[in-house]
This record gives sequence, C-alpha cells and structure tokens, in this order.
Amino acid sequence: MPLFNRLRGVISGNQADVDPHSWKLPSSYSSCKPGGKQTVIPEPSIFVNAFPPADAEVGNTATILACPDISHAAVHLALLECFRILRLEASALQVDVHGLPAYSEKPRDDIPSTGTARLPESQRWDLLIRLAVSRFAVWWTNIDHVLLHIAAYGHHAGDRVMVQLTKEYLPPLDVLLVWYAFMLNSDAYNIACRDHERQVARLEHLCFPWLAIRDVIDMDRFRFELPRTAQNLFTTLSAQSSDILTYLESPPAYTEGGTRSFEADLFAEVKKQENFIDEAHSLLWIRSPALAGSLMRASVEYSDYQLEGNSSGRNGVVVPFGINLFWRTHRLLPNHYRLFRQEIANCSQSSEAKAPEFQNAPSSSATKDLQVVSELCQCWTCERIRDDVPTFTHTATTLTVSSSSTTPPSSTHQHLSAEKARGRGSLLPTRPPTAREKAAEATSRAKQKEVGYRPGLNEYLEILPDGTRKIRRQKHVNAWGNWTSV
Repeated sequence: MPLFNRLRGVISGNQADVDPHSWKLPSSYSSCKPGGKQTVIPEPSIFVNAFPPADAEVGNTATILACPDISHAAVHLALLECFRILRLEASALQVDVHGLPAYSEKPRDDIPSTGTARLPESQRWDLLIRLAVSRFAVWWTNIDHVLLHIAAYGHHAGDRVMVQLTKEYLPPLDVLLVWYAFMLNSDAYNIACRDHERQVARLEHLCFPWLAIRDVIDMDRFRFELPRTAQNLFTTLSAQSSDILTYLESPPAYTEGGTRSFEADLFAEVKKQENFIDEAHSLLWIRSPALAGSLMRASVEYSDYQLEGNSSGRNGVVVPFGINLFWRTHRLLPNHYRLFRQEIANCSQSSEAKAPEFQNAPSSSATKDLQVVSELCQCWTCERIRDDVPTFTHTATTLTVSSSSTTPPSSTHQHLSAEKARGRGSLLPTRPPTAREKAAEATSRAKQKEVGYRPGLNEYLEILPDGTRKIRRQKHVNAWGNWTSV
C-alpha cells in the first residue's frame, strides 16, 4: 500500500493526474538460482476452485448463483491462449492441395493433368476448422458412449447428479474449440441437446469441463496436453488421430460420410470467436500481476450487468472484456445460465424490485456505468493500480501528465520482465517477496507449527527425557518391516 501514497497525492476526484504508461520500469531482474524458489506465473492458487458447480435446481437460487467462479474464468483465459496457439500452428502448417485430374480433348504439354498447390496461409486455419467440425460431429454422435463409460467407471455421485467429463475423457483441442463455440450459441445448443435426449438424458446439464481442462494445460507454455487415455478414446470413437495437425499432414484415403447436422453453422460459430481470442491475448490477463483483482472486479461488474437486464441487448455499448469473459463463462454452464436468466426474468416481473436472494447483489449505484467501464484502460499497470486504488479511472482518451515521482508496483515490473524472458526462452526472473507475500508465508508457517510435524515414511517419534520430541529416521528395513534406529 505505501507504494501508492504518492499516486494518491496526485488524484483529484476519481482521475489521476499521471499517466502510468509513462513509468520507467527496471530493465532487468535477477534470474532464479538453481534449487531456489522458482517464479510461477500465473499463480496456481487462482485455479483452485475450477470444480463443476452443484447442479442447478429450479427455485434454488443458491445453486444458480454459485457460478461462474473466478477460477472458471482463469481457466477460460488459459484455454483461449491454447486456441490461439492452435491457430498459429495451423497457419504455419505446410498443406498441399491435390487437384482433380483435368480432362481436355486436346491435351497440352504446358498444363499438367493433375495439379498440386500449396494452400495459402489464410486458408489453412479455415481448413482446420472445417475438419474440426466434422470431427466434433463424430464425437458428439458418440457422446452417449463416453458418458456411459464415465458413469460405469468414474462416477460415484448417484443417478440424480449429472456425469461430468474428467481429463481422461476430454476430446482433442480442435473438437473442444467447436464444442466451445457451439455451446455459446445457447438456442442451437439446447436444440441439439434435446435431439440427443433419447440417448442422453439431461445433456444440457453437462458443463464445460473446466476442471479437466485445467489439469491438462501446461500453464507455463499454454499447451493442451491430452492424456494418453483420452487420445486412445477419441481414436477408438472416430478412427482418427487425436492430433489434428498430424491428421492434416497425412489424411486417410477416405472421408467419413453421414455426419450429424446441426441447427447452427458450426464453422461460422468458430469464426465468431476469433476476435475475442485476439482480445484476450492482447490484454493477456492470464499473466497479469493483477489477475485475481481483475477477475474479481469483472465478476462484480458482470453480476450488476445481468441484474440490470442489459444482457438482452447491448444498446450500442461495447461490452467490456471482463464482463464478456464472465458472460461467456456463464453460458458454458448451459443449465445454470438458463435457470439464472429465468430467475432474473421472474424477479423483474415480480412486484418487488428485487427478490430477497438478490438483496446483497451490487446495485447500479455501487458499480461503474457500463459505458465508463468500457472506456477504462485494462492494461496490466492500470489493473494493478486498481487493486490498491479501486477508484482509479485512467482512460485512453484522458490527457495526463507524466510524473517521475510516482512509483509503480514492483509486481508489474517483474511480470513484464517475465514475458520478455519467455520470449528469449530463458528462466523467469525473480524478485524479493512483497509485504503481502511475506505475511502469507508467515501465516503458513504459523499454521504448520500449530499442526506440528508428523513422522513420515521410515520415520518415528521419540520423546527424550527432558520432554522434547525428536523425529528419528530408521537405518535399515528388511522385507518384513523390521528396522533398527539410528
């Protein structure tokens, strides 16, 4: 907090007379020493609550409002980075297009009968999407077999709780992308679920598998690493490689026919997501020092956005990235979102202004106007300032004056340096712990001291004559478990 004392001194009302983008940042940080504490970005604790929410029930507002959590949104950000990397890899793939034999009554030597051309880079991603749509259709057709297998071998919550996908049953990333885009089209997706009702009951209760996705993403490189069991399952269902890039390099000599048709144009639905994927990478909140704070603020703004009934129409106002992120995350929990919207509609039709369950929700007077929020700068520095100065409202159109007397937060320096280190392929830089981190570490040590150290494997507890306790390690252990102490 003392870092912002000077910043508060130049704040007049809600507007700071300083441009944080002009701060001079350190050029370098020390690298992590071998065996020392490694820098981990993003902080793993942000993902701890990515569990599937409790099944929503009609009239039970507590279960409906329990999601989305900031952990779901954090995994969402990581998945968007995986989608972007897939698009880059598809664009860089060398794909040849073999033309059909050409027939002419008067053959010409200068024109080959068959043509082989390199597919333009702009069309390679589109080719992958079209193939991914067909692969998704095969997976969706067989989803009843997938859920039946989970229910038989990995589900222990009873028949009343919907089966959810675990990491061993995840589809490949390209199929997941199509499913992601399809689920965001709520009307078409609900129709597809009803069409599957005979094979899978309550399919709309199947949530997007955030927990499973969290467990298969390498958060350092944003690589989607599908477990071997999931790879084998998809190959069994589709007779195709789980890696679509490998599949594109050596496609089979036949094509699968009779794929399931959908109400929505799935190719167009996937293409709609490109701008949001680019926006997410441009802001790169997933590696921001203010990730937790940004998501918490966006969660509150999203709740107010829904309670005011703005989601039915945008009224020409651009929805801010944070609100849009939570809106999408919520729609990826189809049954929860449907019941949530019904509850909002019921509350608006009620004679009371708000139902009792919503009394604690933030009112419009307690949150920023949507137009104001959409104009806020959402860069790392400005978001980090709002963690300590919530009223900070620097906008891109504001004329500000540079001030060398303002001290930027050290965490912003370090995260920016970490991104440069990633680009060079070197170890992430480290920095001295902040006061908040020191306090958290001290609290953790105090809790551990209260619990005490318990003997581990091949150890035992000995009480000395003076009453003190000492952990001793056994010296020799034979096959029968007999041992002699040190």
